[in-house]
Amino acid sequence: MKNIIIVSILICNLVIYAQSNAYSAPGEFVDIGGYNIHLLVEGKESKGPTVVFIHGAGDIALHWNLVLPKVGKFATAVAIDHAGEGWSDHGHGLALNQQVYDTYQALKRGGYKSPYILVGHSLGGITAHLFASKYKNEVAGVVLVDATHPDVVLKIFNKESKKMELKRMRLTADQPIKDIDTSQITKLKKTRSFQSRRDFGDLLDKFSDEDKARFHWIYNERPFTYVKEQSNTYEAEIMQEMYLNKEKYSLDTIPLIVISAGNKSFPEGDENWNSKQLENHSKKLQKDLLTLSKNSKQIIAKKSGHNVHIEVPKIVVKAIKKIIKARI
Repeated sequence: MKNIIIVSILICNLVIYAQSNAYSAPGEFVDIGGYNIHLLVEGKESKGPTVVFIHGAGDIALHWNLVLPKVGKFATAVAIDHAGEGWSDHGHGLALNQQVYDTYQALKRGGYKSPYILVGHSLGGITAHLFASKYKNEVAGVVLVDATHPDVVLKIFNKESKKMELKRMRLTADQPIKDIDTSQITKLKKTRSFQSRRDFGDLLDKFSDEDKARFHWIYNERPFTYVKEQSNTYEAEIMQEMYLNKEKYSLDTIPLIVISAGNKSFPEGDENWNSKQLENHSKKLQKDLLTLSKNSKQIIAKKSGHNVHIEVPKIVVKAIKKIIKARI
């Protein structure tokens, strides 16, 4: 009986320990002026460059955890939780320019010096592009991991839709940008299951049990904050800027590697677009990303879907090494 009680106590302690670890932030916090941004860091004492990992929409810094330790062996690897995501405070929303500002401030105030190599996945690729174009003198290279093309964000599939969208953007961008009403910052509990995400599937099994517990807590239990009725003027303004001032947002000769998923599934589509057309359109847009820099190269991750950094992390690591050696 005594042994059973001891075993029960040990099991309870292990459960409490696992829960406390899931609840606590695995990284560090940087105050960037009224709110904290959470960073996951590996290789802090490295003499190499600072490699900055930027997650996509709905993801968190922890998604990079299969890449971070490997990169931390030869560089300082820093993954950021956008405001309101992961363990970061809500901040001022998720507008693209705001993400660039938050990232830059977190790096500077956290003591992470340039040169920076930016690695952006999915929508995080646009953030990486904006960051690199804004701080060109501090950026040594960019790696886009199956990154989102602006045309996808704007639902542009042909010349006619592009014309209509640009007209809408001009109308929206001419509106005054509203200040965010902090009284509208609302707490909301996420209810979606991380494991049920269509694009993730069994990939969760690639992570440690500790990280699995953290994912579960973030996506199923942790209340997160968001700004209610945030104006979309910010997105319209920056997208219009990117189209009308392409030279300004060019990466010039900054080394750029575009990693494209070669085994991505596409929806059946509708009467206008079938899955094969969507696939071809996606390939075309990925190739178009190469025009961002005069010094670019594309790598096709043949056996990977959208989450290349999780499915085949070594491809991302090799791309970063190529950027460092400037042999792309």
